[in-house]
Amino acid sequence: MTTAGQESTPTDATTKPRAFHVGLMRRTGSTFEYKSAAVIGLSPDGGVFIAPMQHGPWRYGLLEGNLSALPSSAETPLKPKLHYHRSGLVYATLAGQELERKSLKLTPLPRLRHSQIFSLHCVRTWELPTRTKSLKLGDQITSVTRWPDVAVWTVFVLQASPKLRDQLLIPGVPSVGMLAGDNHTHAVVSLSAYGREAILLITVRSHDGWVGLPAVGGTTVAALSWHAGEPTNREVSFGLWSSQLRNPMIKWEESLPASLTPTQTTSVKRLEDDVDRMADFTVPDGGHRSRPPVHGYNDFADTPFARPYSEQEPPEV
Repeated sequence: MTTAGQESTPTDATTKPRAFHVGLMRRTGSTFEYKSAAVIGLSPDGGVFIAPMQHGPWRYGLLEGNLSALPSSAETPLKPKLHYHRSGLVYATLAGQELERKSLKLTPLPRLRHSQIFSLHCVRTWELPTRTKSLKLGDQITSVTRWPDVAVWTVFVLQASPKLRDQLLIPGVPSVGMLAGDNHTHAVVSLSAYGREAILLITVRSHDGWVGLPAVGGTTVAALSWHAGEPTNREVSFGLWSSQLRNPMIKWEESLPASLTPTQTTSVKRLEDDVDRMADFTVPDGGHRSRPPVHGYNDFADTPFARPYSEQEPPEV
């Protein structure tokens, strides 16, 4: 996350946060490359939306529990966003454009206390668009040593007391904070300015060696009728996904995050060196497992990628 503040700056949960980018950053020498996966934001009434950044065309509509799209899904060459309205109505929308209306009624947001509401799933992350504009206050950066096969963001609504919210927020950044996870640092957005004793927790994971990696990249955003445990074949979600994907892909978390305990990532300190500091917390110890350079697999930025696991020789024992 990019931030700029002073040690004496207090936290602020009374101001509604601006929409922010989530994405991946790779550092090469003294330069940084940032690939944006989506913009996440809140509407004035407290609804939540995700606008994917990958180029279209896009499909949207109902998804069954086995992740197959129902025949009623629609397609658009435009790049819409997926909106979870405060009332629980979920639909694809794009300002100034008329889209074929598709929607799903889920639980109203004010009634949710501990629930996953969104999944953002990106395949072949090196195909995500590179963001050329400067990062803004509150944008989320996850540092990686190589563009991973898959990156997944999940969005939870979690009840949180004022004391806990204040511990998680970053001084000088309205309603935004961080929470360290096992491998990556997750984003926190306070919902206090919307009259909620709750936060949005946005977790992120990256995966390599993905079995059956598609030949083309794509993004899936899905709003879920979530419950703990595995989804059943009767679950119905609403998805917005790249048309070039054979099937939409979602991440259904089987349980809530284990802890919201603050860590050193949320300490009050000067934050001008935030990019370097984030790299320390977001790259696992020792970095991601090294992958041998081979010919024919490249992200067009002189970064070689390993052959798929099915093509690699078994390790010697």
